[in-house]
Amino acid sequence: MKRIIIFGASSGIGAELARSYAAEGNMVAVAARREEMLKELQREYPINIMTFRADMEALPQEEGGAAQESPRGKFLQMLEALGGVDLVIYCSGVGRQNAELQMQVEYSTINVNVRGFTAIAAAVAEYGSTAQYHVQFATISSIASTRGIGISASYSATKMYQVRYMESLRQLAAVKGWDMTFTTIKPGFIATDFIKGRNYPLTMRLPYASRKIKDAIDARRQSVTIDWRWAMVVSLWRLIPHCLWRRLKIR
Repeated sequence: MKRIIIFGASSGIGAELARSYAAEGNMVAVAARREEMLKELQREYPINIMTFRADMEALPQEEGGAAQESPRGKFLQMLEALGGVDLVIYCSGVGRQNAELQMQVEYSTINVNVRGFTAIAAAVAEYGSTAQYHVQFATISSIASTRGIGISASYSATKMYQVRYMESLRQLAAVKGWDMTFTTIKPGFIATDFIKGRNYPLTMRLPYASRKIKDAIDARRQSVTIDWRWAMVVSLWRLIPHCLWRRLKIR
């Protein structure tokens, strides 16, 4: 039995992963802002799922926020409730098309995808560096991290931040001898509320994508693109010269 923490589990990938791990008999602590949706999830698996309301935009204690309400504070509460943790998954994410560069959207994206993510990643690394057993941290990044996308500037930039931060943590763990795995998941478009109302090519069904993501996490992969079709697309994107990329009309 594993002890698992999932941030951003009220719907989409996070909720599907919570169901899958709970169905296997693991103990799963889930967190998100929409507490009523977490409660619905808990009713499906009352023995294996416990819920916590968490806002990844909450200020850290260093900036005047309440320690217990900060992302790090929530992680510590969940850690104590489980009596330790084997796997932490960061599914929280914000991203919208924002060609007008509305700052409210940009700041919200940065707060969740960078500040909240960093708080959790650093807290897990600190815990895992002293744990007497293997600890894994996984984050859901995106294929948008491959190149800068004009209509989603903050989203593509913050997802690249996650990719580089995870790469840095792998190096740090290797140098310091931590028994940890850092898994970066980069999915393409998945049919969730995240892209509701928009028609994107190669959109994957949620159960299929979630199964692929779970398989990668369980195999302790370091970095993986979901799925093979998107891996091919990403490879092609990398080959496009900058002078051509900046002229592409991505909608």
